[in-house]
Amino acid sequence: MTPKEVEAEMQKMQRMYPTYVSQPINVGTTRQGRHIQMWCVTKDLVDCDKKGRPAVLYTALVHAREPATLACVLRFVYKVLEEAKSKGSTSYSAHLLANRKMLLLPVANPDGYAWNAATSPRGGGMRRKNGLKSCTSSGNSANDGVDLNRNFGYKWAFDSIGSSSRGCGEEYRGSGPFSEPETQAIRSVTQKHRPGAILHWHAWGNDLAFPYSYQWQAELSKAELYLFQEYAMEMTARNHYASGRAWEVVGYTTNGEADDWGWGAEKVPSFTLEVGSSRDGFWPSPSRIAPIAEESIWPATYLLAAAGPQMQLDSLSVVKAVSATSAELQLTLQNNGQKEYWSKHNACIRTRGKGNVHSSGPWQVNNVGAACVKFDALKSRQTHTLPTVTVEWEASTQWAELELGVEQIGGSLVSTFTIRLRTDHSTLSSCDDRCICPQSADFHEISYSQECRAKMKIGSHCRVPKPARAGTNYANGVDDEFFTFTATEYKSGGSCHVGTSQRDTMIAVYADCSRVGGQQPVAFSNSEGHLAQVDFPCTSGHEYFLFWNAEYVPGRHAFSVTEKCSHNCVRAHRKRERLLRRSA
Repeated sequence: MTPKEVEAEMQKMQRMYPTYVSQPINVGTTRQGRHIQMWCVTKDLVDCDKKGRPAVLYTALVHAREPATLACVLRFVYKVLEEAKSKGSTSYSAHLLANRKMLLLPVANPDGYAWNAATSPRGGGMRRKNGLKSCTSSGNSANDGVDLNRNFGYKWAFDSIGSSSRGCGEEYRGSGPFSEPETQAIRSVTQKHRPGAILHWHAWGNDLAFPYSYQWQAELSKAELYLFQEYAMEMTARNHYASGRAWEVVGYTTNGEADDWGWGAEKVPSFTLEVGSSRDGFWPSPSRIAPIAEESIWPATYLLAAAGPQMQLDSLSVVKAVSATSAELQLTLQNNGQKEYWSKHNACIRTRGKGNVHSSGPWQVNNVGAACVKFDALKSRQTHTLPTVTVEWEASTQWAELELGVEQIGGSLVSTFTIRLRTDHSTLSSCDDRCICPQSADFHEISYSQECRAKMKIGSHCRVPKPARAGTNYANGVDDEFFTFTATEYKSGGSCHVGTSQRDTMIAVYADCSRVGGQQPVAFSNSEGHLAQVDFPCTSGHEYFLFWNAEYVPGRHAFSVTEKCSHNCVRAHRKRERLLRRSA
């Protein structure tokens, strides 16, 4: 699509949906005099000129050589508009359009994109940066320009590893933070509308990145990291992209980057969706554009919902199996969105088919046989655990089906959840949260069974790691993989080493693991300019989680794990220590 064709496409969208899609709004002017244009998409164009409805800012073509990102934003918006029109006012898309606002910057780098279109009209132009004359006097080379994704103000020029001071460099960061009109435009829109989230489309990698990326030791609070990891896990539930901070999923650090600025300076949850695989590259074949765009619809939709209040079923557990045909359940709800609910809630649970719900305490049975309980309005990210409830089913039932509805008192239905509970002894007696698996992309239909836990591929998560031992271990080089290693040698003063002779790899080590991913990183190394090797303090009896990423070089690759004394060591095995002293 040429710049003129993009403009024509947006005009077409506006004509088709005039009460939903605004006229173009100029939010800046490039160095070469082109307008930086934004479109607002929301029902009746409410609050398109100011902060109001919960909003998400979507950008594409920040890097001019990534045209698939433009297709992604267009396909997503058309999907929401088309569904609202075809399915009517009760559809999920209609609800989003009536209660959320999309702010679209489909061509965030007009000068760079125009240069590629002019010099490579059949596609394949490789300018990444904007229109600044930074490398040649004419400004007419692919190496001219500022990398806009290194020009944001948070940790700008933190080092010369994650950005460059060289004008001809691909990651040239510019003369100062926000020196470029394109990044100024994104800052202006963000500060004016205060979106609940930001999504930047980039290519390629099949991954979803979030802050912080400027340094692997950069700390997020436990709550902040959990927010990003939980959102990312749920955004990638359908396309199965890898997710994490840039150094975790892309394998290198970046500074002056958009997501770091979005969270670090503005406290807006900000994500980068890297679409397409290594085979697709920056210019995928025409046959791949539609499939790539389809893969990004759900992440973009999820984030739009999360910009406001969003009710989810956070956890489900079996407190105890009362009998072979009944169990006591514990359910926790969460407002997983960025805005709070405005009134108290009423939750009602009932069985589908043959079965009963036995309520006690605060639960009250309504006129259709559902057990209901009231609770206070949930603030953003707040959870509420419902009182336990006992469910009963017939002896021949293999799956007990439940329906949980949540409404705002004095308002409307917020969410309905369908729960399928496997009634076998193994599920009822020994399941945990790994037994929960979504049956729908929006997490409103879930199953709870040992089969769900068995579906988790070994190595795919730190909750189901592959074992690693002292000596040589092997990674498959195709998937991102987690391994677990327990130190045994030193109570104190010990050091562990993980290394590989394989190029194009990344190794990270975490001291802890939660249901949403690795916690407390203690070491990181990639193989840019050297081999990936890490050393970190380790204590006997402590379990460490090793993360291996080698997506660019598939194959069976070896890595080694060793322990050694660092300083003032105390061995874990006193008997062995005495033997060593005798032999000395």
